[in-house]
Amino acid sequence: MHFRSRAVSPGDEGNVRKLTVLRFGVATVAVGAAIVALQVTGPPPSMGVLYALLGATYASTMAIYGAHRAGVPIRTLLAAGIAVDCAVLTMIVHFTGGSASYFAMLYLLPILCGGISFQVSGGLASAALAAVLYGAYGILEYQGAVNPPVGSSAVYSAYGAAPLVRGYLSISVFALTGLFSGSLSKYLRKREEDLHRVEEELRRVQLHTDSIIMNVSSGLIVTNMAGEVVACNPAAVRILGLRPAEDLKGCLIQDVIPHMSALVREIEGSLATGAPLRRHELDVRRKDGTDLPLGISISLLKAEGGERRGIVAIFQDLTEVHLMRDKVRRADKMAAIGELSTAIAHEIRAPLASICGSIEMLAGELQLSGDNKNLMELVLKESDRLDRIITDFLEFSRLRKPSFEPVDVEQCLREVLMLLRHSSEFDARISIEFVSNAPHACVYADDEQLRQVFLNLIMNAREAMAEGGRLTIRFERVMRALREGGCAEDCVSIDFENTGPAIPEDVLPHVFEPFYTTKEGGTGLGLAIVARIVESHSGHVRIASAGDRGVRFSVALPVCPRAGGPREDIHQEEFISF
Repeated sequence: MHFRSRAVSPGDEGNVRKLTVLRFGVATVAVGAAIVALQVTGPPPSMGVLYALLGATYASTMAIYGAHRAGVPIRTLLAAGIAVDCAVLTMIVHFTGGSASYFAMLYLLPILCGGISFQVSGGLASAALAAVLYGAYGILEYQGAVNPPVGSSAVYSAYGAAPLVRGYLSISVFALTGLFSGSLSKYLRKREEDLHRVEEELRRVQLHTDSIIMNVSSGLIVTNMAGEVVACNPAAVRILGLRPAEDLKGCLIQDVIPHMSALVREIEGSLATGAPLRRHELDVRRKDGTDLPLGISISLLKAEGGERRGIVAIFQDLTEVHLMRDKVRRADKMAAIGELSTAIAHEIRAPLASICGSIEMLAGELQLSGDNKNLMELVLKESDRLDRIITDFLEFSRLRKPSFEPVDVEQCLREVLMLLRHSSEFDARISIEFVSNAPHACVYADDEQLRQVFLNLIMNAREAMAEGGRLTIRFERVMRALREGGCAEDCVSIDFENTGPAIPEDVLPHVFEPFYTTKEGGTGLGLAIVARIVESHSGHVRIASAGDRGVRFSVALPVCPRAGGPREDIHQEEFISF
């Protein structure tokens, strides 16, 4: 099996292939020209040697290619090829008229190759090698030590001057060619490196700019003066609900967002007047009919000479900002109402306590019957209810700051259920099914407030199932986003699902609002307290109807960091009846 050497790179492979083809071509042309010239000018000598030289050149070329495939460095192969070429050219010169042969000028080819491949040093070294071989051959010929097969007639003579002058001129041309080709190669390589460095810098700047545009959270749309989209980042596609950005380039802005006429008018107005628009709010409508508040600014895109090239529209989705603004307004309103209501509740509670005490004393001393007795019982009952309302309200308005500590949620739930088992308030017709899929999961919480959440939700289920039913409590570890637009995190989820009547869809959004209740005699503060405690623990509580009958409350709280060990997918179930 053949394994390719690691020293062979794709770039070197291409260069060696080009060199191989070039050597084949040059050798064929050079030796072929020599053969034709000898045959045309007179009785041809034996051509076997020239054919042998051509074969040797082919063989050396294939050897160089094979050595490169075996992992020999390309610079070593180039140097060996230049040496072989100079030796072959010396033999061609010998068989085509000696030192006076026209083919002596072919020495310029390996000299150029050396200069291009190794710059000035390579060009001069190749020139020196060619000069040594050509000069040594000229001296040996001059001394009669070698005799070319073909005489140095005018047909083959490149110079009519003396051999010394001819050799001097040839060697000078060799040296100048090596110096010039090496210098030119060095210059071109430096220019190529500079150009490559500039291209890399431009590519880096472009990638940096594209990365900023693609990853910025604000929507960005760039158009030219004709109103055609030039660029559109993913945030703009997501906010406006557009097609992929690649499909929008070249499209007119009115064709891209025809349903957002207000935004189209502002963009076209800036294009027509050349006036930028400062940051302001703009209400548009998505394709699905939902309202989309935008914070938008429009700037002019200008060339270096100040010529207008288009506009740049930058915008953000203000939906969350508006929701937060409404939430802050409601919080401020509730705070003001709470301060006033707390003061009023205090003022009511004192005389109410006196009234309740006086009525209880009268009830104990007076012997009432009939309607009077019923009226007295009604007054006592309503007084107790009024006192309970004030107590719940003061508890809601004075909810203390949580004292956080690691709390085992499963143990907390079990203890709450144990208290309910021995409580006279719970209906025996209601059964509780407790399913735990995350034993010993801990959260940072106020243990007392967490128990209050569980107790309120269980008692709410009891009131919803006045005729009896089943309450299923499921406890598990999940990955869930606790904030809108946030990342999913490790949480515990506690679901309380009862089989009571479903809650109407128009009531669901108001369930956690203070003083909102559909129960006769209810205060509307129990679930509001639950929501307030869960939010103070960085969690969330959700409600959903579980079909024609049944309601599910889901509480999610972040897991305590020290409890973030390996997940234990242990399924434990127990059925508790009360």
